[in-house]
Amino acid sequence: MIAAHELAEVMRPPASRVLVVEDNADAAETMRMVLELGGYDAVLAFDGATGMAAARETRPRLVLSDIGLPGMDGYALARALRADPATAGVRLIAITGYGTAADRQRALEAGFDIHLVKPVPPERLLEEVAAALRDDTESS
Repeated sequence: MIAAHELAEVMRPPASRVLVVEDNADAAETMRMVLELGGYDAVLAFDGATGMAAARETRPRLVLSDIGLPGMDGYALARALRADPATAGVRLIAITGYGTAADRQRALEAGFDIHLVKPVPPERLLEEVAAALRDDTESS
C-alpha cells in the first residue's frame, strides 16, 4: 500500500525548468537556490551568449535575465530568444537595476513579458515565476 505523501510525490508534475542569466555569480546562485526551494529546476548562465545556448539546449519554460550582461546584453538576448523558433515561446522576466519607466518600456519592446527591479525579495520572485508560468499554461 502506498502512503498519501508518497502518492503526492509520484503525482506531482515534473519541475518547470527556469534559466537564470545573471553575470553576478552570487546573485545567480541565490536565485537558483530560491527557485529550487520553490520546486523549480534552475539552470544558470553568466552571459547573454551562454544564456542563448543554454535556452536552446535545455528548453526552459521561463528565462530570468539581467539586462546589464557582458557581451550580448539582456535586451539582445530577449530579441534573439524571440527570433529563434526553438525559444520564441519562452516566458521572459527581466531582473535588473534599471528601473525607470523608459527602462521598463525598452525591456518590454525587446520581448520581456515582465520587468522587475533589483533587489527582488525571494517571495516576490517566486510569485512572479508562478504567475508567468501559470499565464504560459493558460495561453497554451
